[in-house]
Amino acid sequence: MREIMRSLLSSNLLVTGIIMFIGSLIVFAGSTFLLNATNLGKRLGFLITGAAIFGWGVINSIFFILYAPRGPAPASIDGLNAFEIRILPITFLIGSSILFVMFLLALNRFEQEQLEMDNQDS
Repeated sequence: MREIMRSLLSSNLLVTGIIMFIGSLIVFAGSTFLLNATNLGKRLGFLITGAAIFGWGVINSIFFILYAPRGPAPASIDGLNAFEIRILPITFLIGSSILFVMFLLALNRFEQEQLEMDNQDS
């Protein structure tokens, strides 16, 4: 079985990359959500996990835009200049920033709802 899996994964790098990407998302986001959900509840755990993951994405994309790529000069990578290499991380930065702000607004709304419920109970 081990040899079959090894031959399947080594035969097509695209499939290997997709499987690894999905697996890493499940492990990283899933374990973080599971830990937060058991301690904070499902809704608050989801909001905090989402804000943390997209905040991490914002920080990582900023680092990539500023400091990458290391190694070959940007002009020698398939004819791309320094700006063209950074187009993908810039779009990731914009998308992550929008989602991060959305999760922060949802957290604020959740907190306001909790305060209103506490005031009604008192």
